Amino acid sequence: MVVQLEDNDGDFILIEAADYLPAWANPDTTENRVFLHNKQIHIIPPDLAATNSSLDIADAINLVAQNPNITKASEEIQNAMIRKVEGYPQKIHNNCHNAILKLPLDIAAVISLEPTLISPIVHTYCNLDALEARQCKDIKFDNCVNVKVKFTKYLYAMLLHSPLLSTIKYKVLESDKKGQMGLKIASGYNIILKQSSKEPFSTMEYQRFLESLTKNGFFKDSLEGSVQYKQLLEKANSYFLNMESPITSNACHTIENIKSRSDFESMKTFLRNESDSGVLKDDDASWLTIHPDELNNLLNYQYGKKSHVKNDNVTPHLITSELSSFLKKTSDYEGIEQINDDEDSDDDEIDFDSKEFVTCLEKMLNIVSNNDEGNCDEQDMSDDEYSDMEHLNQDLELAAKLKTSDGENLKDDKSVAKNLVQSIKEEGLCGPSSVVLRTIGIKKSDVLDSDDDDE
Repeated sequence: MVVQLEDNDGDFILIEAADYLPAWANPDTTENRVFLHNKQIHIIPPDLAATNSSLDIADAINLVAQNPNITKASEEIQNAMIRKVEGYPQKIHNNCHNAILKLPLDIAAVISLEPTLISPIVHTYCNLDALEARQCKDIKFDNCVNVKVKFTKYLYAMLLHSPLLSTIKYKVLESDKKGQMGLKIASGYNIILKQSSKEPFSTMEYQRFLESLTKNGFFKDSLEGSVQYKQLLEKANSYFLNMESPITSNACHTIENIKSRSDFESMKTFLRNESDSGVLKDDDASWLTIHPDELNNLLNYQYGKKSHVKNDNVTPHLITSELSSFLKKTSDYEGIEQINDDEDSDDDEIDFDSKEFVTCLEKMLNIVSNNDEGNCDEQDMSDDEYSDMEHLNQDLELAAKLKTSDGENLKDDKSVAKNLVQSIKEEGLCGPSSVVLRTIGIKKSDVLDSDDDDE
């Protein structure tokens, strides 16, 4: 079996393997060329079908079926996709969090019968503007029960860290986490009902949707009101509710349907009894706490640069030269492209000694600091630092006398390195300086020690 998977972004299965794609592959050249066959990814190369012309889907499937050894993607691409999907379906459960919330009985029953409604409710609350916040002023928060609500970890963290609206008259103690979270859910729920009180098929979005269908010949030659027209209209309405209507409108329509169902009242009775039983428990929320080093490791694993800097003698001049090289690169949607002005340049990696780099920076910064103060006590400096300072002063004096460019370059290198370190200290866990250094393979931890990183 040969299977093609696509979404609105095209061949989404290649996104995770973007670093390993062949040079010819881009969104314009991979159309109808990426398939799954025998649990492997297959990409039809230009050798089998030229990329300067369109490839029919039927022909593409035949090419994969007849040439599986040629179309099979590289091991790097296969492994990248395996890393992305490994652990499923268990991983779906690991990315969920069950929390006990205090909610009005009706809202609790609606969410219990349709758990997917939690997503539009949370997004509605967390994205409220000032006018919508005022509508929550007189929200009713009575006849409440404790109910277990399933979130994705992302939704739970987003709701937890969103502040409680100050416009709400009803007050909940700060220590009452269940009540605060429930009040946020109730606010989002009521805003959805107020925003979407109109029938979804009477909105401007629906009218534009119908006009587009008519213009593109969806109803063919059938007369309005005919049997064929009504059948096509029913399909169009179903699609609109599920795909095209605003999220809040669709959620409101779902809520109204649930309230009219026969199992709505029975669910309310069940939740009332369950709440009184006292058996409900939250999931462990320790995953919300993550150490900065863990976060950095995770980001580096997912998005870090694969190549590393290698050099036995890392100096300020090396840093500035690498930064200059990076600034000569151009970037578009396909990635960074190198502009080579030097024909002798090569792609050899630089061996980076982090200890040597840190030692170099420490000595340099001590010298710069002492020079800037101008009144430092020579007795406070070690023999090595004093010697380095003396040599530096001699070099600068000689450079000034000879009016060469070496002295100026040395000052520039020192200034750039000093400014980089200061920027890294001030920008916290991440920022532009850290990002720039990362592009040349230098980690923040290589530049600063633990004391510097905490400042």
